[in-house]
Parts: sequence; structure tokens; C-alpha cells
Amino acid sequence: MRADPWEPLFAAVGRQRRVFAALRRDYTRERYAQRVSVRNKVDDSVWDDSDFVGTDAFTRICAEHEGNLVDKWRHYLPIYDRLMGPFRDGFTDESGVRRPLRFLEIGVSQGGSQQLWRRYLGPDAVIFGIDINPDSAKAVDPSNSQVRIGSQADPEFLRSVVAEMGGVDVVLDDGSHVAQHQRVSLQTLWPLLPEGGMFMCEDVHTAYWTQFEGGLRRPGSYIEEIKELIDDMHAHYHDGGLSSGLLNARDEVGAIQIFDSIVAIEKAKRGAPKRRMWGDRSW
Repeated sequence: MRADPWEPLFAAVGRQRRVFAALRRDYTRERYAQRVSVRNKVDDSVWDDSDFVGTDAFTRICAEHEGNLVDKWRHYLPIYDRLMGPFRDGFTDESGVRRPLRFLEIGVSQGGSQQLWRRYLGPDAVIFGIDINPDSAKAVDPSNSQVRIGSQADPEFLRSVVAEMGGVDVVLDDGSHVAQHQRVSLQTLWPLLPEGGMFMCEDVHTAYWTQFEGGLRRPGSYIEEIKELIDDMHAHYHDGGLSSGLLNARDEVGAIQIFDSIVAIEKAKRGAPKRRMWGDRSW
């Protein structure tokens, strides 16, 4: 059999591609290393203790708060109001019945946010928090909310808390901000959310910081996982299949809202998209 005269050329091109790929990986690692001192820097100039400005309900509640310590980025407040406003009067299930909201906050810290959520969501809401620090349970009055101690990276613990709550409608992940922990929490709690439920994750800017398993465009970071979910939402329009191992975004995600450092994923059953035309006038 005659040798293919093009084979040496193809082999050389293949070797060259492997060399370029290796150089690209090394360059990417070097860029991460160079950015650590910048990406992980916390600058005191970010603090602003001036009066709250805003007319939304959540900002007004924060402005009046004199209870336990709360540590939040100021721009979160109107975002919370936008996302959680529809749930202030309860949660409407698939049958159309409205009932008290079941709300779970991952990350309690000093307990101030649990007090804010009680004021915002009203006396009938079922509010639970989880934290890995036992002191967080001592900081919260049981008449305000219930706090359970455990890890957000422990699926069995998460499921046990949700069972105690009688189910969960909305989750707010303000926990460790470590990518692996965020992934476990979302994978575990998403199947437990009802139709119309929502999973929020805040402080997702940590996905760009190496100490939280992050980095700009680093595979596996929370931001990169969300980008894959966006692709999967549109899987009916491309032949790349479902790339995310987090959840089935093509069939179960109604919307992904992305704000500065907050991502909200809304649960909704979806089938293949259908088109139609109506009206009888055209040019």
C-alpha cells in the first residue's frame, strides 16, 4: 500500500497543535497567578456607611434595622426587593392555591439577615437558616426563625432541613462561596423546589477569586457553571447537548437573572419551543 504523502504533514500539524495547547494552558495558569494579588484584594474604600437611599420595601426595612449585625453590599437591597417582592404575600403552588412561603437562607452569621427577612416576608412565612458555626444558632431568636447547624456541602443535612421545613420554595445561598459547596447546594436543593420556586446565590463575584476556587473564566467556578446553564436553556436550538451537570436547564429552568454578584434561577417546566403566526396583514 502506498503511503499517504500528506500523512507527515498532518502529523506535524497535530504535534504543533498540541504544543500550542500546552503553551495556552501554561499561559492561562500564569495569568491566574499574576492576578491573585489583584483579584483577591479587599479594599477598605468599598465601605460606605452613609444613609440608605431607596424607596423599595427591602431598602426601607434595612434603613430601620437596629437588630443583629448585617453585612451586605448596598446594591443588593433593591435586587432583593425585585426578586422577593412577588413572594411577600405567600407562594402560589401549581394548583393555584396561595400558602405561606417556605424560605431557606444558607449562611446566617450574626443573624441580622434572618431578622430582615422576617420583617420583609411577614409573620406567616416559614424561615429557616443554616450555618456551620454553632454561634449562629445562639444569635437568632427561635420565635423569629429556626437555625440548623451543618454544612451546605452535606446533601443529607440539607435534605433533612428541608424535610423539617415541610418543603422549600425559595433558597438564598450566602454560605461559604466556595465553588464546590455552591455546586452541592444547588444540585441537592434544586430537585426539592416546586414549580415556580427560585434558587438565588449571592456574592458570586467570589467566582473570580482563587481562594474560593475561582478565577476569570476558570472552569468549575460558579459563574462558568451558570454560563453552561444558559447554553443548556437554549439546547433546543443547537446540537451541543446538555453540558452542565448541575441541573436540566433545558426542561426545568424558566429564567436565569444575572445581577452584579447575584444570580437567580427560576424553576419552570418547559417543553420544546413552538412558533405560530397570527394576524392577516403583511406588507
